[in-house]
Order: sequence, then structure tokens, then C-alpha cells
Amino acid sequence: MLNRRELNKLALSSALIMTAPGAVKSFAAGKPVRLPLHEFVKDDRLLKALRRGVDEMKKRKPSDPLSWFYQAAIHGVTNQMVAEAAKDDPKVLDLDRKKLWNQCPHYGQNSANFLPWHRAYTHHFEEILRLHTGESDFAIPYWECSRADQRDFPREFGISMLDGAFNKVPNPLFHAERDFFLCRYEHPHTDQVPLTTLSPRAVDDSRALGAPTFFGEDEASGLGGGVYDDNPDTRGILEQAPHDQIHRAVGGIVIGTDGEGNSTGSIGGMAIPMTAGFDPIFPIHHANIDRLWMVWSCMNGKTWGPLPDQEWFDEKPWFFHDTKGGIVNRSRKEYFDHRALGVQFAYEDMNCKPLELPDEIMKPQLVAASSPAKSSARTETAVRIDQGHTVDPKQTTVVQLFADGAVEDGHALAFADAEKRISASPGRVVLRIHDIKANGLSSDGLDVYLIPRSAKATGLMTNDPGYLGSVNLFVHSMKKSRAFDQRFDATDAISSAGVGMEQMQLVFVPYALTTAPKVEVGSPVPFGSKPVTFGSVSVFIVEE
Repeated sequence: MLNRRELNKLALSSALIMTAPGAVKSFAAGKPVRLPLHEFVKDDRLLKALRRGVDEMKKRKPSDPLSWFYQAAIHGVTNQMVAEAAKDDPKVLDLDRKKLWNQCPHYGQNSANFLPWHRAYTHHFEEILRLHTGESDFAIPYWECSRADQRDFPREFGISMLDGAFNKVPNPLFHAERDFFLCRYEHPHTDQVPLTTLSPRAVDDSRALGAPTFFGEDEASGLGGGVYDDNPDTRGILEQAPHDQIHRAVGGIVIGTDGEGNSTGSIGGMAIPMTAGFDPIFPIHHANIDRLWMVWSCMNGKTWGPLPDQEWFDEKPWFFHDTKGGIVNRSRKEYFDHRALGVQFAYEDMNCKPLELPDEIMKPQLVAASSPAKSSARTETAVRIDQGHTVDPKQTTVVQLFADGAVEDGHALAFADAEKRISASPGRVVLRIHDIKANGLSSDGLDVYLIPRSAKATGLMTNDPGYLGSVNLFVHSMKKSRAFDQRFDATDAISSAGVGMEQMQLVFVPYALTTAPKVEVGSPVPFGSKPVTFGSVSVFIVEE
């Protein structure tokens, strides 16, 4: 078994993978191929086709399955948006919205659903958009933002007006509910646009590409997560980053004014799952996430990991639409092979054979903890550390574990007993942070480390063995104050530390999603980063 440091050394960036020998941009004439966005926009025919397709979909009524509103609502939509749409299109209220809308796995499904669901959604959306473009070779481009020269928000999406023959016309790709500094190309006081760019940390995909397995031993590990807990906030590695980070950066902070001319701030559409699909940059972002899965699948040494059972793959829980508006209801398994769907990426090595699922999966490798009949196969022994903390998203915060004592089943547990129990366990050790609250708008992320108290809490890097992951601040709820729990696999961090748990500390390290603005523009942002709080920490021993 390789530790995390060794895995990250072996991981290659997606840019290198896609330009490897043999990976050339060659494909059959007329076949839809997903191009890098920076190449796509240089083709005037394709760029006009994208604008035309989006514009035509937006003209359709919200109750029409081929409309922009309907397709975005499949991913997520708020009750307020539905009520507004129904004023002009009452048929919206006649739809089976519970079945057809708000299907994104952000809302309570196991984390392993995330990648196949979004591949399915992007694929069916792409076919409908292609119909509206009138171009048979049209395919959704992907924003390869991990490249150093592609971290600016694309200008083609950031301008509100296009130059027409006689006057300016609205840009169908523009969306007002985006970050004021990152995404706007029209400012009255400066020409240094965009004012900010994505940070290297926000676009880092090395941890995802370094994941050895697709399915993890818990829902927070593995490229695609797992099916083993009932926490709707748990995410696989690729969903954690760079997926979440790009959503939060693009949504960011939307600047406006109130009735009295005072500056206001709000969260943008991409930063909220229930509104993200309405932004035209959404499918461009998810085409890149789908590409990263493809890149990972062609890397040497990758495995599926602990597979769910056959029933999970054969199940048909999702509903999409074809180009005639008919309902499509296929099994999960059908979305695990992008080539079988007819999806192809530019620079994809067609000599590579992506990782294949077994033809038959007769029994589960690990069982779902949410199944009462099977839950006895997984046991968790919790050591709870009762203490609340406030984390400043602008500076490093250190939390001393076991500082105030530990409690298990209501009885005091000595530090030495807790440490002995954890170190002697053959199972995985999972650290759980309880009742996390993101209390305001933030353009920052929080990385979490578990290191010895004797180690310095400075200069920490995500390829260090003590790195656990990032706090899931892409909150899957419209309730801004809702608290959530998050699990981190701490097995490698503990084994590499060489000390007992009573000598460990949690370190929260903030990082910026975007670079500092080039110049100050307009009124200051009225909402800055606010503290993140959590109630307590538990250590779980997970044994099969």
C-alpha cells in the first residue's frame, strides 16, 4: 500500500495526461467531440452555435422538457423559482416535480452517485443543446481551469452584451448571479478585467487523479466516494475538489445595491446546488469534471475498490429526457462507460482502455451501513471529544485534541485508554467533526490536517501525510445556518504521526479560491469571510 505522499508523487496533472504521446486531437469528421473551451471559442461557428442553442432553449416555456429552465431544474430549483415560473406558465405546477426535478445527488443520496449522475445529466443535456444549435458535430466544451493559462473566467461568458449589426444584443451565456470580481468583464472604473483569477489551490486536481480507487472504504475516500453512510454531506475526492471549489468561486459574492443606494452582497447561483444549473457555465464545468474521471480511468494502476452490489448498479433511480422530450430511465451501470454513451474528448488517448466494470457483481464487497439487515457487518466505536470551536477563515486555527477529556457512552475515558484502543484497532480510523456551520459568505476554503502537537502548524501542504481533506463549504441546503457533520479518514495521518492520539492536534488552514483583486473597484464588499464553527470532534474505529 502506498501512503498519500507517495500517491501524490505518482499522480500526473490532467494537462500532462492529455498531451501525452499518442493522445492527439484526431477524430472522425462530423463526430461530436468535447473540445477545451479555449480552443472551442476560437471557432466562430461553434461559439455562435453555443449561443444560439442556449438562447433557443431559454425561449421555451419552463414546463417544456427541452427548455433551459426545465433542464436546469432537473439538477435543482427552488420553490420561489417554481412559483415565479408558474405565473407565466401554469403547466409547471402540473409536473411531477418530485420525480423529475431536484434529482442531483447533493440532496441525500450516497456520494458514489455523484459522478455517474452528473455524467448522465451532462450527456442528455448535451444532446438536447445540440438539437437547438442545429450543428450535428456540436459537443459541450470543457473549461480546463487546472491549466495555468486558463484560470481566468472565460470572457465569452462574462460580458453581458454582444455587438450586433445595429446595436448591442444580450449575451445568452451571461449570468448576473456570479462573483463580482472573478466573472465580470464590464466595469465602469477599470479595464483590468477580470479583477481576479482562480487560485492554484482552487483548481488543483492532483489529489483526485492520485486516488487509487474509484469507490472508497468510506464515502469520503475514493475518486467517486462510496455507499456506506447516511450522511448526505459526504463527498468523494473529485467532488470535494476541484468540483466544489469552482462552484463556490464562480458563485462567489454578487455585488448590488439596495433601494437607498447602499452596497449589498449575496451568494451567486453556482455556489448553491439548487440554483447552479441555471448558469450557462455549469455544463462547461461539469464537462471538465467528466473529463477528469475519464483521465483517471485511463491511468495505470487504478482499480474500482470496494464495489457496491449488483443491485446498486442495476437500479434505475434517475429520470432524464431525450431530444423529443420523452423520459429516459436507465440503470446506473450504463453511465460508467463514457465511450458507450458516444462521448469523446479532444486529446483523449483512444488507444487507452478505460477501467471496466465486471460483467457480473454477484455479491457486495462491502455492505451499506444504511441497510438494517446488513449493518452488523460494519461496526463503529466512537470516542467523542466534547468541545466547541470557532475557526477564522483568514488565519490558521489549531485545536488540541483530548484537551478537555473524552466521553464514550456517557462515561469518562482516560486519554491512555482512548489512545490504546485506537492504535490497537485493525480497522480504519475516521475523524468526524460535528455541527459545522458556515456563518456567512466566504471566498476562502479550509484544509484540515491531523498532526503531532510537536509538529509546526505552518507550511503544511496537501501532499503531507497529515492532510485529511477540505471542509465541505459548498453547502447543500438553502438554509444558510444549517449545521452538518463531516467525516475524514485519519488512518494514514495517525499511522504516520508515530505518537498517540492524545498527542495529536487538528489544524485548519485557510486558502483563497481566487487571487487578490488587481485594483479596488466601487464600494467595499459589505460581506466578508465570517467564522466557521463546529460543536465537537469524534474519533470512530470502523471495522468490517
